[in-house]
Amino acid sequence: MAWKVEFRAGVWLPQIEWWLDAHFPQRRSFVSHAHSDHIAGHQEILCSAGTSRLMRARMPGERREHVLPFGQTERLTDATTVTLHPAGHIHGSAQSLIAHDTHGTLLYTGDFKLRPGRSAEPCATPRADVLIMETTFGRPHYVFPPTEQVLRDITGFCLSCLHDGETPVLYGYSLGKSQELLCGLAEARLPVMLHPQTLRLTRIYEELGIAFPAYRNFNAAEVAGHVVICPPQSNASGFLKQVGRRRTAMITGWAMDPGAIYRHQCDAAFPLSDHADYPDLLRFVDAVQPKRVLTLHGFAQEFALTLRERGIEAWAVGADNQLELGLSAAVQGFTAETPSPPLTRPTPEAARASAPESFAAFAAVAEQVKATPRTLEKVAHLRAYLAALPPDAAALAALLFTARAFPQSDGRVLTLGWAVVKRAVLEVAQLTEAGYRSSHHRFGDAGEAAEAFLSGHTVSAGATLADIAAFFSAIAAARGPTAKLELLTARLRGLSPAEAKYLVKIITNDLRIGLKEGLVEEAIAAAADQPTEAVREANMLSGDIVTVAQAARAGTLDTIALRVFHPLQFMLASPEPDAAAILARLAPPVWIEEKYDGIRVQLHKQGERVELYSRDLKRITGQFPDLARAARALPGDFIGDGELLAWRDGRALAFAELQKRLGRKGDDLFLGSEIPVSISFYDLLWLNGRTWLKEPLAARRAALAGLLAAPDLVVAGFRLAPVQQAHSAVEIDAAFLAARQRGNEGLMAKDPRSYYTPGRRGLAWLKLKRAYATLDVVVIGVEYGHGKRRDVLSDYTFAIRDVEHDRLLTVGKAYSGLTDVEIAELTSHFLAHTLEERGRYRTVVPDTVLEIAFDSIQPSNRHQSGFALRFPRIARIRTDKTVAEIDTLETCRRLAGGLAPAAI
Repeated sequence: MAWKVEFRAGVWLPQIEWWLDAHFPQRRSFVSHAHSDHIAGHQEILCSAGTSRLMRARMPGERREHVLPFGQTERLTDATTVTLHPAGHIHGSAQSLIAHDTHGTLLYTGDFKLRPGRSAEPCATPRADVLIMETTFGRPHYVFPPTEQVLRDITGFCLSCLHDGETPVLYGYSLGKSQELLCGLAEARLPVMLHPQTLRLTRIYEELGIAFPAYRNFNAAEVAGHVVICPPQSNASGFLKQVGRRRTAMITGWAMDPGAIYRHQCDAAFPLSDHADYPDLLRFVDAVQPKRVLTLHGFAQEFALTLRERGIEAWAVGADNQLELGLSAAVQGFTAETPSPPLTRPTPEAARASAPESFAAFAAVAEQVKATPRTLEKVAHLRAYLAALPPDAAALAALLFTARAFPQSDGRVLTLGWAVVKRAVLEVAQLTEAGYRSSHHRFGDAGEAAEAFLSGHTVSAGATLADIAAFFSAIAAARGPTAKLELLTARLRGLSPAEAKYLVKIITNDLRIGLKEGLVEEAIAAAADQPTEAVREANMLSGDIVTVAQAARAGTLDTIALRVFHPLQFMLASPEPDAAAILARLAPPVWIEEKYDGIRVQLHKQGERVELYSRDLKRITGQFPDLARAARALPGDFIGDGELLAWRDGRALAFAELQKRLGRKGDDLFLGSEIPVSISFYDLLWLNGRTWLKEPLAARRAALAGLLAAPDLVVAGFRLAPVQQAHSAVEIDAAFLAARQRGNEGLMAKDPRSYYTPGRRGLAWLKLKRAYATLDVVVIGVEYGHGKRRDVLSDYTFAIRDVEHDRLLTVGKAYSGLTDVEIAELTSHFLAHTLEERGRYRTVVPDTVLEIAFDSIQPSNRHQSGFALRFPRIARIRTDKTVAEIDTLETCRRLAGGLAPAAI
C-alpha cells in the first residue's frame, strides 16, 4: 500500500496521523524550522534542537516536544520510524525522512538549500521513495551567482555608501538571512548594527554555538559609519527615520527578477537566498533518486512539469494540475504509486465544502483569525490560507477579508439594505418578526444572529469563493428589493450557518474579527514572498486588492501604477489639539491652508474626458456636469486633489448649500446657476503621463500653480487653495481664527517636503482640532424625540471605534443640527435597520456616519469610551464615509490630552 499524501494548508499523512509543517494548530505536527509561516500552536511537535530553542523564543507556550538530533532514528508509530536530516535553510532547519514497514520511505524537505551556509548546518540528501520538496525558485532563470560573488557585491555597496557619507541599510529576514549576512560581512570587517528584533535572534544563535564577528545593537546617535541590518518590514515602520541619510538594499533571491528594486522599494537588490535555486532543485532530486516527487510552494507546477519531461513522475500539490489527476479539489490527495485519487473519496458536496477554495474554508479561517488577539498570528493564519489557494481564489479571499463585495475602485454597489437581509434570514429560518426581535439582543451583530437563526435550517452546497463573487455581481445587477431578496434567500439556503454568518458580515461591511486591511496586505505579501510595502503601495494606487493579490502572486506588482480614471485613495490628515502640537510634529516654517467645509474630490482629466471621484472613490461626475464641462478647458491631462465647494461672490458657502446639489440629477439645467460650485485644488497627483506622488509637496504645488495659471479659470470654477507659512504658534492661532471668521472649519498644516501617501493618515498633514473640534462617529442607537419630533427618530447615540479590541464604544448623544428633511430620511432608514427595540429606544445597524462638532472632550464614566463631549451637535451626515473610517479611541485620548479611565 502506497503513501497517501494530502494537502490542507500543510501536508497531512493520514496513514500515520501526522502533519508536516501544518499552517494551523493541530494535534501533532513535524516543524521543519522556526520561520513564522512554518510554526503554529500545535499540541505536540517533532523538531530539531535548534528549531526547538528558536520556537520557544518566537512562540512561547505549553506543548509536547520530540526533539531529535540529526541522523538519529526514532520510532514514530508502531510501524514507522523518523530521522531528521539538516536542510541547510536556517540553523536547525530539518528534513524529515519517514520509513514505514509497508509504504516505504518518504522525505519531506521543508525549505532547503544545497549551497553551504555560514550559520546553518550543511544540507543532506538521503535516498527516499517519495520526495515532497519545496520549489520556491522552480523556474530556469533562477540561477543564483556564486555566494562569494554576491557577498563581494554587497560589501562593495556598503563601502560605496559609507564613502559617500550615507548609511547602508540591508534588508534581511531577522531569522536566518540576517545571521548569514553578518557572517558573510566578516571578511570586510565592516562595523555592523542590528535591528532589535535581529539582535534578539542573533543572540539565540550564539547560545546554540554559532560564532559571529563583532556587532552592536542599533543606536541612532552613533549609526554613522555603520552597516545596519534590519528586517524588510522596517521599511514600513518608523525605524528608518532614525537612520538619516541612507541607501537601502534588499537581500533576496527575488533580486533575480527584473525591476526588483522598484518592487522592493530600495536602492539595490542582491540575490542571496536561503532557498535552493533551479539547478540545485534538480541536483537534489538526482541525489535523492525518488520514484515520485510532489512539489510545494513557488513555481511548483512548472518544476513538476520539468521533472515529468525528464521522465520523473512529479505533481504539484495544491495547484491546478490536480485536474490532470481527475481529482476533486477537496483534499488534493496522492498516493506514491499512481496518479489516481485516494481510496476513500468524499461526496461531491463535502468535497467542495472542504476545498481550500470553498466559502466554508474562508469562514473557518475567519474564525481562526477572530480567535487570536495577536496581530502576527492573525497574519500567519491568513498568509497560510492565501498561499494554499490558486491565485484567482486567493485574490477573491483577500477582497472578502476586507469586508467588501467589490474592490474600492469598482463602481458597483450591492444596494442590499438591512430590511432585505433580515427578511431573507426570517424566511429561510421560518421565523416570525416577533421571534426575531425577542432573540436578536443575544447576539453581537447581524452575522452572529443569522448563524444562530439558520442553525438546523440550511446545509452547505459547497459554494466556492468564485460562487460568492458571482452572487455579489448578480445582487449588484438586480433591480429592486424583490429581485435581491429572491437571490439572497436562494443563496442562504445553500450555505451552512457558519457560511451564512460571514456572507451577512460582508454584506454589512463589518467582519468584526480584528482584521484591518493593512493586515490583509501583510498576508498577501507574506503569501507571495513580496515586500509588504510594495503590496501596500499597489493597493493604494489601484484601490483594487484583487488585482494587487494577483500581481503579488505573479511577481508583477511593479506594473501597477497610478492611472487616470482609476481613483486612488486620498492622503489623510491626523488631528492635533493646538498650535504647539503642530509645531512639535512639523518643523517651521509650516504650510498653512484653510480647511474648507465641502467634499473631497479627485478630478481626472485626459483629453476631452473628465471624471470626478468622491472620498469613497465613487464616480460623482453626473452630479456636477457644469464642473466637468468647464474642466475640459484646462490645459494638459492631470489628476488633481481638492475640495468641492458651493461658491458664490468669491467665497465658499456653508456645506448645507452644497448638500442641496448632492441629491439632484445631473440633467437639471438650473443646477449651475442656482447653486454654483467650485473646486479649490491643493494637490497634484499626475500630470501629462507622469506620476507626482514621490515629488515633494512644494514641487507638486508649483506644478499645480502652473496648470491653473490661465486667467479665466477662477471664473470657470477652479482655483488654487491659498497657502501661507507659519513660524510660530501665534501665527497659527491667528490663521485659525481668521479661517473660522470666514466660515471655514479650521486649518490644515502640511510639511512642504512631504510626499503624497494615498490612504495613509500620517504626520505630514495635520488638521487643527481644538475649540471647534469634530469627530466622525457611527450611530448605534436612536430614539423618538419630543414635542413636534415625537413621531420621528431624532435623538442619536453614537460611538467611536476601539481599534485594539475591535469594538464600538459610545461617546455621546446628540439631537440638534439636522434639518427636518434629513431627520425624516434617517427615521425611515433606522426603522428599516432596527436590530432591537426597547420602548422608545432602538438599537440599529451601525452604518450611518455623522460628523459631530463639540466644544471640548473630557474623561467621563458615563460612556463606554471613558470620554464625554461637551455641547455635541451634528455638523453633517457623512455619506462619503464608512464605519471603518470613523474616529478612534486613540483620537479621543489625544484630543483630551491624556488617557481615559478604564472603559465601562
